[in-house]
Amino acid sequence: MGGIALNQPLGFATESLKLRMFTEDDYDKLFALTRQTEITDLLPDWKMTEEQLQRFLKFVIRSYNTFQASDVRILLAMEEKMSGDLIGWCGVFPNDKLKVTDREIAYAISKDFRNRGYATEAVQGMAAFIWGCTELEEIVAIVKPFNKASRRVLEKSGFERLDRRRLSDGRDYDYFKSGRPCVPNCKIL
Repeated sequence: MGGIALNQPLGFATESLKLRMFTEDDYDKLFALTRQTEITDLLPDWKMTEEQLQRFLKFVIRSYNTFQASDVRILLAMEEKMSGDLIGWCGVFPNDKLKVTDREIAYAISKDFRNRGYATEAVQGMAAFIWGCTELEEIVAIVKPFNKASRRVLEKSGFERLDRRRLSDGRDYDYFKSGRPCVPNCKIL
């Protein structure tokens, strides 16, 4: 399977959400999200300076031009359809705490949009997108043991908890995995 045609945007829509490529216009809203301690307490790498976030956002935007079905690295903006607000992000990419071949699904959502099923909807949509558009055979996820909400998102999305692992950062995480189901071909936005 080859890559996705670059004349089409990467992304997909669910019932309530649009997951789309980030643009430079997203910077201010993304910066505001990375100031929410409800996000950065769980994902401390996202507590970036303005300059760090600008560089990172440019890196993410450039990465869309090199998307490969065989080496998945993608981060999409999560937008609520009804309001058009940027409310978080969801992606699948390598994590230096895991095996080099692992591709982790990771996500975050604004404190103002939690408890509406959006994280589950985004994870389920991202998994379906990945199964339909890439060559990945499995997606993994790691969750801090106290993060019950994220655990529920993964369980509702068909991920199986395999065990608890101490990773290279010296912390314990619950390790989840989901394998490729039979799905039809990818539908791009």
